[in-house]
Amino acid sequence: MKISSHTFKIVLILGVLVTAGSIYFIKQEFINLHNMTQKVAMVSDPHKTETIDLGNNIKMEFILINPASFEMGSALETGDGDESAMHKVTLTKSFYLGKYEVTQEQWQEIMGTNPSEFKGTKQPVDTISWKDCQIFLSKLQKKTDKKFALPTEAQWEFSCRTGTTTRWSFGDSDALIGDYAWTDANAENITHPVGQKKPNLWGLYDMYGNVQEWCADWYINPYPSNDATDPLGPSSGDSRVLRGGAWGDSAINMRSAYRNCNGADGKNNGIGLRCVLLTNKNSH
Repeated sequence: MKISSHTFKIVLILGVLVTAGSIYFIKQEFINLHNMTQKVAMVSDPHKTETIDLGNNIKMEFILINPASFEMGSALETGDGDESAMHKVTLTKSFYLGKYEVTQEQWQEIMGTNPSEFKGTKQPVDTISWKDCQIFLSKLQKKTDKKFALPTEAQWEFSCRTGTTTRWSFGDSDALIGDYAWTDANAENITHPVGQKKPNLWGLYDMYGNVQEWCADWYINPYPSNDATDPLGPSSGDSRVLRGGAWGDSAINMRSAYRNCNGADGKNNGIGLRCVLLTNKNSH
């Protein structure tokens, strides 16, 4: 069948328009990806690290987290009641967060004892209270002449989310949780050496699962509904915040916004810690 020159021109024009549209779409997607990558890089650079030597060939590694704003918490429809109201939080000071949960060999080196139920030098220390952590941090500071703290709840969630607003940093489906965390489905009722699962986008390991991690804040329910800058939590309370879920928890209790708490003296084999190394600009 012959095609008239007029029809051929129309087909040719349509082809050019479709091609141009495709090129524009691909270009926009590339720009969006580039911008997202740039945004993530501005907040945290997994290559910007600090290593602290504790002696006896035992080291602690930290990753720099730069200040930014994020949406903290969850809407009532997607989370638990104590995760709302969702509110904007702005962090104005950079800090170094532990690349891994504190291990038993690190705790032993500083404290001289190992209280953990699940023994293993590279496994996270467990069965420690919030008050135990304060003693550890004080001795760690004295030994290294550097300042350390537990992360605030806002610092912890910000670092866990890595710029995302989804339930987990890898998305809204828990199908991939086993790639990132030791949970009730794969941990076989014990902790595991740190760093065996995939890190999040900022190079932090075991933010979900293995052991819950103490935060600095007193627990409060509900959150204040107003936006906040460098929040430290309430000035007093009955319990301290725990984040991240543990080896015996399901994925739903490992969401980025999920909160737990325990008394400052409370301890069990699903509780550990991750340290913040304070820079000169954010010491408190």
